[in-house]
Order: sequence, then structure tokens, then C-alpha cells
Amino acid sequence: MKILFSISSLGLGHALRTLPIIKEFMLKNEIMILSHGKALSILKDELKNNKIEFIDFEDYPPLERGNGLKFYYFLIKDIFETKKIVKKENKFVNKLIKEKNINLIISDGRYGSYSKKIKSFIISHQIKIIMPKSLKIFQMISDLVNYSCLKEFNMILIPDFEDSKNNLAGKMSHNWIVNNLPHKYIGILSSYTKTKTKEDIDYYFITSGYIPNTKKDFIEELIKKSKLLNGKKVFVLGETFSKSHSENKEDNIEIYPYVSGKLRNDLMNRSKVVISRSGYTTIMDLIELGKRAIITPTQNQVEQEYLADYLDKKNLFPSFNFKNFNMINMVEKAKNSNLLKFKEKTKDSIKKIINTINSINNKKILQ
Repeated sequence: MKILFSISSLGLGHALRTLPIIKEFMLKNEIMILSHGKALSILKDELKNNKIEFIDFEDYPPLERGNGLKFYYFLIKDIFETKKIVKKENKFVNKLIKEKNINLIISDGRYGSYSKKIKSFIISHQIKIIMPKSLKIFQMISDLVNYSCLKEFNMILIPDFEDSKNNLAGKMSHNWIVNNLPHKYIGILSSYTKTKTKEDIDYYFITSGYIPNTKKDFIEELIKKSKLLNGKKVFVLGETFSKSHSENKEDNIEIYPYVSGKLRNDLMNRSKVVISRSGYTTIMDLIELGKRAIITPTQNQVEQEYLADYLDKKNLFPSFNFKNFNMINMVEKAKNSNLLKFKEKTKDSIKKIINTINSINNKKILQ
């Protein structure tokens, strides 16, 4: 069976959370991967020793960029550009299906990767797109647009828990749109594996994020504040095109531009407290490994702002504004947070995905 994975490159999370699914499905299926930019680079690196065909196809513009009036200018411009690329993507994918004899599509965040000819599934936790406060009057329009995009797929695979009170994405994944479309809550997806290892990294900073205009300031501020903390500090910047590793022995700081494979898994497992952006994939990674953490939203990223506030109020992961915060106080908050322990992990989620797809697909993906 030939499966096309179509993966968004708007942030590295889409690529990382699909990795465990790809690795499971490639055992008995032929895999093709469509993605772009850093996400495509990561997937090629993580899957380099496997017979997988990679396709580079342009992605949507990064919504919610710019400040002030520029924010609204780019938002309107990017919405129209996204609509155009979705149509182009759908045409390309349908041509690909015919040429490559593809049997199944699994999309993560790419709305144009569907077909009426074969079963198409989309992985998404963001069923309701949270609007900025100044645009709340357009929330229903946004919901209807998202509904119209998602209904093209045979089913939505939602990486969250079904319980309306005990979940990770709040109203993004539990809303009226979900109730009116075929869906399955599958639980968390993480590319990390829990290992028995000594937690010798006191503070692990993950600074990846796809809005570059705020990233440099974010990293500089964190490095500055980290010097106030005692113990070993490790930074991973998420720069896939750089390999230079540096170390500041005086302040006990180690910096990696990018890590992958075993090293990436080891560093996360060795950490006591994680300081990171509040991206949804990172949240799932923290739950998978049972890590305490401090999170902060990327500036102007409404989804991350909502997640940070939602999880902070649940006393799960305390959040902060990186321009104005007390690092020592935040660390104490994290150490006293309510670390929820969900019994279901990624391996359970993959079983749900397999059973769900097999139940509505003519050919079973795993015999």
C-alpha cells in the first residue's frame, strides 16, 4: 500500500509529531512525504536510511506576522494567498495520486491534501482557530471557513483527549465544528521515547519557532536570564541549517543549533525543567515524558497565547511573557505545578489511528 504524508512546515511540530506514525506505517507500506523548508529537512534527516520519496511543495504563508497595522495587512494578504496555495496543492496532490498510484492520504495541517478518489485523513488539534481579540466579531466566519476545509476529509484525527475537562487544547479541539464532522480523539503524538536515564540537565531551553523576527530577542533574553540559575543549562535553537555547537563553561551553558535522533531524545529525557515556546507539539512531548516546564507564547501567535493561558490556569505548565519575567520565580512555580499524568501515550494513539483508518479504508494499512 502506498501512503502519502502531507505535512505542514509552519513550525517544526507538524513534522515531529507525525514521525512516530510514519515510522510505524513504513514497516509494511510504501511511504511518500510532501513538505517544505525546515520541516522537510528534519524529516529527511530523521528518515535518511529508509526508502522514502520526498517531495518539496510550497507551504502557506505564516499567519499572524507583523506588528500594529502591518499585522492586519499581512493577515488579509496571507489569507488570500493561503486560499490560492490550497487550490494549487489539491490539484498537485490529485495529479500525484494518479501518477504514483497512491492509496491513502494522511495530512498534518495541509488543507489541500485530500482527494475524492481515495480516503483522506487530516491530523489537527486546531479545529477552532482562535481569533485575536480585535477580530472576535469574525469568529463565526472563521469557524465556517475551517469547517468547509475540514469537511473535505473523510475523518479528522484529533491529537488530544476526549474528556471535555481533562484535555490539552481546550476549545480549540472541543467545539461545535468537531461535533458536526467525522472525528476521532486519538490522544497525544510525540516523537520522544521515555528512557531510564539520570536527569543531569537542570534547565533545558527549546527556542524553536517559525516567526523569525522575534526569535533573536527571545534567545538573547533567555540566555541572559539563565545565568541567574544554578546548575547545567542546555539550549537547542532549532536552526536546522547550522551544526556549530558551543559551550560557556563559566555560566555552565551549552548551546546546540539543532539536534536530532538519539541526541535529541537523550537531552529531553535528561532534563529536570524545560523552558519552551507553548507550541502544541511541545506540550504533547512534555506529557509523553512527564516533564515539568515553563512555557511562553510566540509573539502574536494567538494559538500559543491561548494554550499558554489555558494550561497555566490548569496549573499544568506556568507561562510567562519573555519581555518581562522573573526566571527564578517561574522555576519555583514550575516545580510546584500540577503535573498531570495521562495513562495513554503515543503508542496507544498510534493503535487508535491504525484501527480508525482500517475501519473506513478498503485496504488495511497493517495486516
